[in-house]
Amino acid sequence: MILAGDIGGTRSRLALFADDEPVARFEQTLSSREYADFSAMLSTFLDLAGRHHDREPIEATAFGIAGPVQGEGADARVQATNLPWTLSAAMIGKALGGAPVRLVNDLIAVGLGALASPIDRRVNLNPEAASGKGHAAVIAPGTGLGEALFFHDGHDHNPMPSEGGHCDFGPNDEREMALLRYLRGRFGGHVSYERILSGDGFSSLYAFARHAELGRPAPGADGQLSAASDPNALITQWANRGEDECAVIACRLFARILGAEAGNLALKALPTGGVFLAGAIVGHILPFLREQTLEGFLDKGRFATMLGRLPLWVIADGGLGLAGARELAARDRAEQAMDSSRGA
Repeated sequence: MILAGDIGGTRSRLALFADDEPVARFEQTLSSREYADFSAMLSTFLDLAGRHHDREPIEATAFGIAGPVQGEGADARVQATNLPWTLSAAMIGKALGGAPVRLVNDLIAVGLGALASPIDRRVNLNPEAASGKGHAAVIAPGTGLGEALFFHDGHDHNPMPSEGGHCDFGPNDEREMALLRYLRGRFGGHVSYERILSGDGFSSLYAFARHAELGRPAPGADGQLSAASDPNALITQWANRGEDECAVIACRLFARILGAEAGNLALKALPTGGVFLAGAIVGHILPFLREQTLEGFLDKGRFATMLGRLPLWVIADGGLGLAGARELAARDRAEQAMDSSRGA
């Protein structure tokens, strides 16, 4: 069996797969913050799986997690960016009976899932661009902002993780300059793109729109936000329904700034294989992405024409990280089988 996981700051998806089956035998989504550490969550998942299926040996595992991975193979460790967890490949492997464990940055897993996605599951924001092969770039707003590059060697895409979401936010007009000043006051200094292009970024952008009196909030907005289990989701719902002018402005800012940062990433990677905007959040604000994101992406002066040739894909699929982790584990399992056959 293969164990794959997409470990997020808010939710984690874990699944068991047979070696040659893309559909999970057992899958569970768990609330990450309800567990003191990853081991506790993994134990819960395995207990749940054991109630539904006979225990079969786990032969390969891979987990995508938000955070920089240090070391390789059994020596790999990662301190989660948005959780008080440290994951160790050696400790996880021991808990799983010696199965090899692959730890990768979550955007590596998301990117592999995105690159393998069928064309009919994507939305192209840049219809003038032709699909091509070559390097690719992935940017995915979630609990944080993930970015990764994929170097194409002529045959395969080789992942290159990054922490690009923590780079300095660069405003492009007077309103965004005012936004930067507001956020510097709110956060006490440095403002990264992640402060804007993440789930909590909607609340920050909405607060800025209110502060700058850029529109009228919905009647009773403060009370509804205080009572909401997820204020960020409520803001996007208001915006999509046109019920709150400040929510609409927040989503427009989000979509344009996402395009601008995707363009920054494209200039650094020259991804002729495409730029992918991935994850669940982009699906929630797709109408705003259609209106604003390409404009931000192309606003690069003399290099607008070059960027205009690059595909800019939206893949609104919350399962990309799990699919990519499964792919990595399957590759490792295939290599194990090949090594065993050579040894025989």
